[in-house]
Amino acid sequence: MIVWIASYPRSGNTFYRILLHFMYGVKTFSLYNDIDIEQIGASEVVGHERLDVPIEMLSRDSNIYFVKTHELPKDDRPAIYIVRDGRDAVVSFAHWKLYFQIKQSLLGRIKRFVLREDVFKLILKNIILSDKHYGGWSQNVIAWTKKRSSNVTFSMRYEDLIQNPIQWVKSSLESLNINLQPASGKFPSFDELHEKWPEFFRKGKIGAWREEMPSDLQSLFWKHHSQAMKIFDYSK
Repeated sequence: MIVWIASYPRSGNTFYRILLHFMYGVKTFSLYNDIDIEQIGASEVVGHERLDVPIEMLSRDSNIYFVKTHELPKDDRPAIYIVRDGRDAVVSFAHWKLYFQIKQSLLGRIKRFVLREDVFKLILKNIILSDKHYGGWSQNVIAWTKKRSSNVTFSMRYEDLIQNPIQWVKSSLESLNINLQPASGKFPSFDELHEKWPEFFRKGKIGAWREEMPSDLQSLFWKHHSQAMKIFDYSK
């Protein structure tokens, strides 16, 4: 049995996986095998395991397998969906792409250090406008939270998860009738994660977009994503 841990990129998916690992001793998988997590050496703290078998094989097993995804929903499997203020999510996603993707080439490394501000803004604008990144922020959020039955999807805000992680993890499992045996591990704080892996756990700060998103891109974001923002009570 598969349970999706779903979100738009950089919305708290990995933090939720860490909580599952420390609270219940659960190992989790990812459709993408999360090479970035392996590269920085964070697999153990995340509870990340490589997905080395076809996803359909896991779905036929009676055991529960939690699998990370950013894709748009294509089935009616149970899902835990984490939504984050879209402005913080796209800013963080742009930083992630700048660090983990563009730096891979020599030209990318030059652009990253010499033209960092211009490149970042270009990446951010593309993420705001494009639907090629997992449908775009709005479509991803609405597809998972409004076009699926609430009986199979538990949705939560990242901002609430950060404030009260134990409560929200428990509520998500109870909502989907998933019973796990508690473990005795004490999970790390975001500050601890940031101190050890600052490139991946960059800030996690609520409202960081105010400092990092140029005003013209703030307006552009609201123009294209206001509907989904209002659904989850994110104010302009």
